[in-house]
Amino acid sequence: MGTVNVEQDLPVPADKVWTVLADFAGFLKWTGSDPARTIETTGGPGVGMTRHLNLPGIGTMAERLDTLDHATRTQVYTLVAGQPIGMGKYRATVVVSERPGGCRLNWTGEFEAVPGADATAVAKMLEGSYTGMSQMLAEAAG
Repeated sequence: MGTVNVEQDLPVPADKVWTVLADFAGFLKWTGSDPARTIETTGGPGVGMTRHLNLPGIGTMAERLDTLDHATRTQVYTLVAGQPIGMGKYRATVVVSERPGGCRLNWTGEFEAVPGADATAVAKMLEGSYTGMSQMLAEAAG
């Protein structure tokens, strides 16, 4: 199992970033509105909800919301279908914490690469995704 951890400080209050991130079904609202990208949700709102994504260049996948803790601003989700960027298994944890002048995002991804995929390349893609999503969250929450 590979692990990627990315911390990023943002000049935006933690509560504002958390409000955007906590909307699990609203992923495409803050990551871009390319009409080729689609999202569907199943399982009702909140923990247990599954978002089904079609992201050109990445493929189709489904992620289930496992934890949504407003008190600690922690979100955990698990890949339940698809093999995006060469991952067969994937679990992400994102924590938003206060810091002077803004907040800190801590992304931790645990993954298992599919046979034939380069785990180092998968880790680098995840790092890039986390950095990019942090910037998109800052823009959406700012």
